[in-house]
Order: sequence, then C-alpha cells, then structure tokens
Amino acid sequence: MRQDAGMSLVRLKRGAEGAPDQAAIERVVALSLGRAGQDELGAPLRMAGLRQHRRVLAEIVETLPEPSLIFVLDDKAGEGLAAAVIDAALMAGMVEALTTGTVTAGEAMARRATRTDAALLAPVIDHALSALEVAATEARLAALARGFRFASVADGGRALSLLLEEGVYRLLEVTVDLAAGARQGQIWLALPEQRPSAIPQVADSASLRFRAELQAQVEGAQVRLDAVLHRLTLPLGQVMALQVGQAIALPRADVGRIAVEGLDGRHVATARLGRHGSLRALRLMGDAGEAAPSRAMDEDTMPLGARAGPLF
Repeated sequence: MRQDAGMSLVRLKRGAEGAPDQAAIERVVALSLGRAGQDELGAPLRMAGLRQHRRVLAEIVETLPEPSLIFVLDDKAGEGLAAAVIDAALMAGMVEALTTGTVTAGEAMARRATRTDAALLAPVIDHALSALEVAATEARLAALARGFRFASVADGGRALSLLLEEGVYRLLEVTVDLAAGARQGQIWLALPEQRPSAIPQVADSASLRFRAELQAQVEGAQVRLDAVLHRLTLPLGQVMALQVGQAIALPRADVGRIAVEGLDGRHVATARLGRHGSLRALRLMGDAGEAAPSRAMDEDTMPLGARAGPLF
C-alpha cells in the first residue's frame, strides 16, 4: 500500500515536471472555464471531457469543427501563434447568454461565425486563458502557462494554416456543458510545442586563440584615407584645355572644413587643415558616423581664408 502511494507521488511529480498527466490538465482547464463562465459569460461553463494530442498543423486544420469561430492567439515571448476554436453549437449558446442572459435548451441551427460573435466572445476567451495561465503556473504545468491572448480572428481553416507556423502543436479538445447542459459543444486549444532553450556555446582554447589572431590581423591592416578640400565640376572642353602651370581657382574651398573619406568615397570624419611641426596635418572635428557634407553645402562654403582662423 505504501509502495503504491509512493508510485502515485512519483507519477504526479513527473507529470508536473515533464509531460503533464491527464488529471492535472483537467483540473486547471476546468477551473479556467468555470471562472470565465462566472466572471464574463454570466452562465456556468463546465468541462465534460478532455482529450489531448500532439498534431501537426495540417492535421489540426483538416479536422477542425465546421462551422466554428477561430481565434488566433499570440504571446509576449515570441514563441509563435496559437489558436482557440469554438464550435458553432457552443458559440451560439455563449452569444445567447451574453445578449439575452439566458440559454435555451436544445440544438441551435449551425451558422457561420460573424465579427459580432468574435467581438462578444473574445473577452471570454481571454479571461479563460488568463485563468489557465495562473492555474497552470501554480500547478507547475509549464506547457500550459504560456501567456497566450487573443490577437485576431481567422476566417476558416485555410486562413488559419496561413497564419500559424508549420510544426507540432499540443491540441486540447475540451467538451463543454453550458448552462447546466442546456447546450454542449467543443473548445479546441492548439499551442505550439515549446522551443528548447538555446544552450550557450563555450569557446575552447583553439577558438579563442583563432579569434585573437584574426583580430590582430584585422586591426593591423592598412587603411587609406583621403583628405578632400573641395570637389570641382568643370565642362569637358575646359578640362581638355588645361595646361601645366595653370592656376585653378577654388573659391568655395574651406580649410576649416576638410572631408576625410575612405577609398569607397564614404565620409568618415570632418577635419581642419593645419600644421604639426613642419608637416601639414588634420585635426578631426566630427564623429565617424557624421553624414558627408552635400554638394549644396560645398557650394555655400565661404571663400578660402574668409572663415579659417589661425592654424594650429
């Protein structure tokens, strides 16, 4: 007897830590539905049965109840999209409970879901999902405590297959009694399988040595920079007529604003022209990410010496 009790505890613990056991899932789902019915719907929702499966998306889409109201769900963790589906019979009863305050017994005529149906029932689904997250967290059912909430509505199975990612889903098929059995139907909840957490890669000594050598090689590479005083555009005929010794006027050049550019012509920095001992030198003025001065700015620059202060 004591051994059987010990085995039950082991199974319950394994169910909470790994694949959740049926009883634990039924408890948290029943609790979440009951709270949503009481707080949002104004009519009791009771879980009459639950089946769970692992299905690929194509299998879920092919077996969806038709017609049905399909909610697309998302979460803040970026794990992908999920889906909650309410079949037509249960949807009609829930809408009736919200709009009239009562639920007539018997089967209602099946009809396609409308935007009004979605707007009415989205808060109910969100409340159930919130209660499910809380209850699953307390029961240590990480597979269900995922934080999914209403995002949009899918118009049929084809639309759902385009919105959700391909992959394996945990599918909960829940049979629900509404208003003490006045109506019965199904709610499906399809959650994407949780992605395994990334295992940090530990670099070995060879990788670290390679990185250090590569860094030294890259940092030791020669880089050519051009200091551009001014760019001048002339007609081709005037260029062809240039002669040795001819002076070319640069009326809009400014030694106080020299463009420092790379080989690809990309602007690297802005500098002032001056001296360092007996050599010409540049003093950097701008950050490396500063935008290159436009042609319009070059043309508006004052004549040489008009703004240039004393050279350093």
